Amino acid sequence: MRVVVGTDVTRDPKDAELDRHVQMVSRFAARALEGGEGANTLSITMIVRSAASVPVQALLRCKDDLFRAGISARAVLAKLDPEDDLRQLFACLTHLGPLRPAKDLLRWAHNPRLLDAHEQVTLGATMCRSGDAMRRDADKRNAMTLFDEGAPETVRLGRFAFEALWTASTFVPERRLSGPLCAKPSGAFQPDAAPPLAASLRPSLDGWPLVRH
Repeated sequence: MRVVVGTDVTRDPKDAELDRHVQMVSRFAARALEGGEGANTLSITMIVRSAASVPVQALLRCKDDLFRAGISARAVLAKLDPEDDLRQLFACLTHLGPLRPAKDLLRWAHNPRLLDAHEQVTLGATMCRSGDAMRRDADKRNAMTLFDEGAPETVRLGRFAFEALWTASTFVPERRLSGPLCAKPSGAFQPDAAPPLAASLRPSLDGWPLVRH
């Protein structure tokens, strides 16, 4: 079943999207606890603009339910700011996958060619969410968000796209994940001095941007 979340004149559309996503994550966790997911599908993948994006906020709200269900998560970010949100996301991913190193939990789509990929979340084997391109500013985005439930083929394609982007992305500098929290002016931008992307893009990635499913 596909659900479209668009502009709602009665409330903030971002709040409506967050509520919808929290509902999906909660249902996924409940289904996993009831044995409705296979051992190899107890995972979430996220391609998001930043750690302030709606899917990340939903993950944070539901982290205890996900932990009880044995669900892990991985994420690819287009931007590392806001820094506080980044560290909250990393703490959540570590909580859900305590034995996995940072490089296996979180990566950065540092190469500009990768930023045309759409925001995307997959939950288990049949649930997913698709949003706008990562490079577009949040206040200039297409407000339409697509949620699919009972869509194994869409999830399969989404997982394939995630793995391709994950491989082409780079590690997040450790200092961004564990350094001291510092207050910054709202909207401040801080360039990162991380080394350039080491791995070259595979020929199969020449078709970026990824097509929304």
